[in-house]
Amino acid sequence: MPDIEIETVRRKVPRPGQRRDVCNLAALAGALLVIWSGLFLSTYHYPFYWDDFHQIRPYSWNELLSTLHGWSDPDKIETPTFRPQAAFLFAIQGSIFGENIVLQRIFMTMLMEILLFVLGLFLLELGFDLFQIGIVFTLFVFSRVFASLNLWVTLGSLILCYIFMVLNGYLFLLWIKHRRILHAFLMFMCAVVAVFTREEAYVLPFALALVWSLSSRPSRGWRRMLVAVLGVLTLVGVHFTLRRIFVPEAHLNPDLDFTILKLKMLLISIKSACLPGGVTTAGFADSLLAALWIGFLMGLVVMVARLGRSRSRWRVVGTCFLGCVLSLPALGIPRPFGIAMPALAFMTAVAIAVAEVWRQIESAKHSHKWRQYAFVGYIILGLAVGIAGGIRRSMYVAESLHQNCVPRVEEDAVLIFNLRERYATVPEERREAGRTRLAALGIYNIRDLLRLDKDSREHPERYERNRQTREALFLPKYDYLSY
Repeated sequence: MPDIEIETVRRKVPRPGQRRDVCNLAALAGALLVIWSGLFLSTYHYPFYWDDFHQIRPYSWNELLSTLHGWSDPDKIETPTFRPQAAFLFAIQGSIFGENIVLQRIFMTMLMEILLFVLGLFLLELGFDLFQIGIVFTLFVFSRVFASLNLWVTLGSLILCYIFMVLNGYLFLLWIKHRRILHAFLMFMCAVVAVFTREEAYVLPFALALVWSLSSRPSRGWRRMLVAVLGVLTLVGVHFTLRRIFVPEAHLNPDLDFTILKLKMLLISIKSACLPGGVTTAGFADSLLAALWIGFLMGLVVMVARLGRSRSRWRVVGTCFLGCVLSLPALGIPRPFGIAMPALAFMTAVAIAVAEVWRQIESAKHSHKWRQYAFVGYIILGLAVGIAGGIRRSMYVAESLHQNCVPRVEEDAVLIFNLRERYATVPEERREAGRTRLAALGIYNIRDLLRLDKDSREHPERYERNRQTREALFLPKYDYLSY
């Protein structure tokens, strides 16, 4: 049979177990999110936080239309950006779920479910098995960055951007493999949605080129890769040009200037993405867990260098390099919740390394069973350290978003009392609920807020002791915006 006929047959006949793998992906992601939700059930009742007050709300048609040719924030008090898709998402959340914070948080968890599912499809297309995907999912769900991303309702737009970035990569692989115009069209549509939702998608052209090099046969299809990369790069250029025209203030923002400090923040973002519990540690237990995880990674690197095949070594190194590329948005405005994609890349590199070392140990001639048992024990202990460190730090993320946490109270009060230069459009019911919460803590006006800020700085011990009960104002162990 000619090669073209064989290829046609392969396209029509699904891989055995493929449908079952897809169902298992959804079940695995759902089970992990149920466990996470059980651990952090109390956070589902946390009230709106900071920018949620004026961004997650019903928008008028005039406000929505204005985001198509201007700031994504009609109030013009956020960072000047051109993100119309984000504004439409906020409007949908505000109109459908309104003041029901539990439904808002369930919606955020469902977005995370979709992100994990499309990531699983992407990894399946790259040749990963369910065990490897399970490692990636588990490390990510029980990591600091997952909690930071999932617990702030405004970040639904960032999760949506990530979903379409991963879908873009998945459709890119299908386009390279099958050469179907439909895949190319959908790939470019996903790129449009991602780019017009968040600027983090600007790294897509570089990421796609790396994904192509990590695929099974990268030399076949370089022309299709070039078409995809240049097409997505063109879309990025179009968005950049429109942003320059419609939101000229974005290019006057000093945060976008390149400095040595920004380079330092990029390195911090990369290091934090490698650690499930984050790079910042306080106390013996957190420092020990971080050190053990780093030791586990170093041991894994040594084993891959000694036992791995050259192609597998490149996949590990290339995936880590992909994580560095995905960290590049930190050069713009670094955010500790904005490193989910590089974190996923580094966790994927761990899964590749584990599978490769196991494959070599299992298939080696005269292999002793004790080596296999020792390696399995090493992996179990290493992953347990990563998961424990991630859960521990996630608990502190939840603590920093508690309604009695001092930094959170101060940030909320800025919008509740309208202390910004421009007026914030906050639904009156939400503003009154915020004032009631502040009044219960003894904060009735700006004078009380300033007193709290001064007192918490000069006498932190008065507030640190309240961390155990959290019934009064307290200072968190880690700030929400820490890495």
